Amino acid sequence: MESAIQMLYGKFKMARYLSHAALIVGSALACVSDAAGNSWQTISGKYFAVSYQSQTVPLPLNRIHSWQTTIKTVDDGRPVEGAVVKIYGGMPAHRHGLPTQPRTTEVGNGRYLIRGLKFSMMGDWEVWLDVTYGSLSEKLVFKLSL
Repeated sequence: MESAIQMLYGKFKMARYLSHAALIVGSALACVSDAAGNSWQTISGKYFAVSYQSQTVPLPLNRIHSWQTTIKTVDDGRPVEGAVVKIYGGMPAHRHGLPTQPRTTEVGNGRYLIRGLKFSMMGDWEVWLDVTYGSLSEKLVFKLSL
């Protein structure tokens, strides 16, 4: 026959497992919503504000895809035309970069198309944009969880 202490311990273990399961499910749902890519995400630095939206929703795993981006000045919100935009990225925890070499094409009115992005595994990724416009230069980082 099970003692009262053993019964309480069993209930405690079950509650702990359920709380861990809820945490894991909640974290997974948060990652899915972060990686959905179906709405514009914006980051601002000292000089530039960059917004992106994936052309493939949700963000794909192991597929090359493109992002639409807009670059504006922080001080007055003007579109930045003629900027040099370089794309890098990777998984900091794994210490590796992107499996591709994305390129940007200026579309006009502060819009740029990034082609050749690929995320090869689930986890935390960073996409770094080096934006140079005249004498201004800045590195902006998008953080993603897939």
